[in-house]
Amino acid sequence: MKKLFLFLTIGMFVGVLCSCATVMRDNTQAIPIKANVEKVDIKITNKAGEVVFEGKTPTTLTLNTSCNSGYFNPEKYTVVASKDGYKTQTTVIDWHVSGWYYVGNLFIGGLIGYLIVDPLTGDMYYLDEAVNLNMSEAE
Repeated sequence: MKKLFLFLTIGMFVGVLCSCATVMRDNTQAIPIKANVEKVDIKITNKAGEVVFEGKTPTTLTLNTSCNSGYFNPEKYTVVASKDGYKTQTTVIDWHVSGWYYVGNLFIGGLIGYLIVDPLTGDMYYLDEAVNLNMSEAE
């Protein structure tokens, strides 16, 4: 009975810590969006083309780092900024792979973390830290 209890305890501990990026990161991230002029209209779409935000700068949004479903499926956003008298600007909020995914799983998570948990949760990804729009006047 003691061996069974020890085995279950160790199994639960390993299960909780089996994926370092999942332990260290969340699959959402706050992204501040600013512009060099006030009250720029922005429209943000995800990689599926769905509008996730429409509003004005400055703002801070909480965006998903990965798609709601899928395996190894990071999210990417397109920001279209416009204002009367200025050129329309398009920029991308791109995804990156966290160092915790590589290094943490090397020491803690192993193959379970590399191939199952982190790719399914999306916690292995992070987005660009901020968006700074540099609007230029229309000619």
